Amino acid sequence: MTQSRLPVAIVGAGPTGIACAIELGRRGIAAVCYDKGSILDAIYHFPEEMRWFSTRDLLDIAGVPFGSPEAHPTRLETLAYYRSVAERFGVRVVAETIVESIRPEPGGGVRARLISRGEERDLAAPAGIIATGFFHNPRRLNVPGDELPHVHSRYVSGYPFHGRDVVVVGGKNSAAEAALDLYRHGARVTLVVRGAAISDRVKYWIKPDLENRIQAGAIRAFFHTRIREITGDAVLLDTPGGEESVPAEAVFPLIGYSPDFALFERCGIRMEGPQHVPAHDPETLETNVPDLYLAGAMLAGTEIGKIFIENSRHHAGMIAAAIAERLRLVPA
Repeated sequence: MTQSRLPVAIVGAGPTGIACAIELGRRGIAAVCYDKGSILDAIYHFPEEMRWFSTRDLLDIAGVPFGSPEAHPTRLETLAYYRSVAERFGVRVVAETIVESIRPEPGGGVRARLISRGEERDLAAPAGIIATGFFHNPRRLNVPGDELPHVHSRYVSGYPFHGRDVVVVGGKNSAAEAALDLYRHGARVTLVVRGAAISDRVKYWIKPDLENRIQAGAIRAFFHTRIREITGDAVLLDTPGGEESVPAEAVFPLIGYSPDFALFERCGIRMEGPQHVPAHDPETLETNVPDLYLAGAMLAGTEIGKIFIENSRHHAGMIAAAIAERLRLVPA
């Protein structure tokens, strides 16, 4: 089988990876999405009650309208929508498979090293696309005790924490939503924020709600404060007024995510500038590695939040057009 007949290897089965597979399919090019989790794994692990900041019309892909009755869809609605789009276009997803590296082949195309259930294998492809996003690498506090079992870097639901002392760290969307959800599930919530206030980037319907709960004393908040240490039953804080100990049966450091450039390094992708932006052609999104493309949030390097679904949906069409043009030069 020639390279032009082999499927393009896509790393990631989130909205961007699915969109890339669909756009390739529209041009008669087969593709397979490989994900170390399941389809839409990052969204699946979002908080159960999460509602998107983006409106439904800015989340749709492949020209398929997002039919949510609400302007800001929920996590469950989003999972159902993207899954149905993938099924509609017959997107192939191989779950629980790690793409260890993608390297160029001397005659064109790439070779991917896959790890699935402990077994390694190599896979030839006419091109590779990395569409992983950054939600799989939560930032850590890097203080004594942040590895303890009651410290959780992902928030799912407040239900298990009814009647318990919980500390939430962070002042942006994830922390704000978790603090409110925990409060409404009956937890005793303390919010620790490094800055002077809740971020202005917090969703407009969340921020005043949280600020009102803090003002009423229903949620205790410390600003200009850092975590010094986490123990088995407390969190030690460095506050403007000195050191303070806060009871904590659970701790949620929800302080964002860090890009994981390890795959890029293994693939030979060059990182440029202080923001570690991956080298790429802005017209085709091909990296400095021939036949290897990059789509989605990771194009911004360390500038988390600069690129997201609504302003990267066009990446799929750009990449698919470039691959289609190149494969026309490859004999069948």
